[in-house]
Amino acid sequence: MNGLVLVDKPVGPSSFDIVKRLRGRYGVKAGHAGTLDPQASGLLLCLLGPSTRLARYLVGLDKRYSTEIRLGLRTTTGDGEGALLEETEIASRDEIEALEGEIELVVPRASAVKIEGERAYKLHRRGVAVEMPTRRSTIHALQVRRYEPPLAELDLHVSSGTYVRAIADALGGHCRTIRRNAVGPFRVEDADEERVLLPLAALVDLPERALTEAEESLIRSGRPVPGGKEGPVALHFDGHLVAVGQGEGGLIRPETVLPPA
Repeated sequence: MNGLVLVDKPVGPSSFDIVKRLRGRYGVKAGHAGTLDPQASGLLLCLLGPSTRLARYLVGLDKRYSTEIRLGLRTTTGDGEGALLEETEIASRDEIEALEGEIELVVPRASAVKIEGERAYKLHRRGVAVEMPTRRSTIHALQVRRYEPPLAELDLHVSSGTYVRAIADALGGHCRTIRRNAVGPFRVEDADEERVLLPLAALVDLPERALTEAEESLIRSGRPVPGGKEGPVALHFDGHLVAVGQGEGGLIRPETVLPPA
C-alpha cells in the first residue's frame, strides 16, 4: 500500500491519532503533511508506505480555512479554551477586510508547533509558560462571509505556516471554530479514508517529466536525465512515480527515489 489518503479530520483527535488509525487500517507506515491541532477540523493529507518520503513536497502548499471569530475578547490561546486576556474594541468589517498581504503574527499557544521538541498545545494544557515565536505569514485573500458583531465568519486563503488563531488575535478576538477546506489543489470534499491515491497524484502541483525505460534505469542508479525544468520535478514511467528530481542547468538529478511499483 503506497500513496496519498485525503482525510476529513474531526474536532478532537490529533493528527497523530489519525495517522495511527491509518496504520492500523492499512498495515503500513503512515505520516501526514501538515499538522492540524485537535481543536481544528478539516483536510489532512496523509501518506502511506514509501510515499511518506513525499511529505516535504506537500508541506509548503497554501491553505484555505473557514473560521468563526468572536470579536472583542482576546484569549491566551486564540480560541475558546484559553483564559480571557482582555476585552477589545470590536473590529469593523473594513478593518477585518484590510488584514491582507504579508504580516507578522505571534504563534498561538494552542497550536501544534513544536517548542523544544513538544507540541505547544500540550505544554499549554500542562500549564507550562513559554514564549511563543512570531512568524511572517501571507494572507492571500480574506472574505467576510458573515458580519454580525460580536461574531464574524471568514474564508481565508493563506500561506503555509499561517495560524488562524493568530489572525483572530490580531483582530482583537478569538476563534470559535476552525476548519481547513483545502491544501494546495486538494479539497476536503474529496476526502475518503478508504481511497488511496497513487503517489503521482500526490504531486499534481509539481511539473512532470515522463521517462523512457532507459531513463528510469538512470534515475534509479542515481544519475541525471536531460530536462529544462528548474526545481522539483515529478519523474514518472508508465504512469507510476519513479522519483522526484531537482532540475538545474539543463539536467534533472534524482532527489527522492521510490521503490518500483
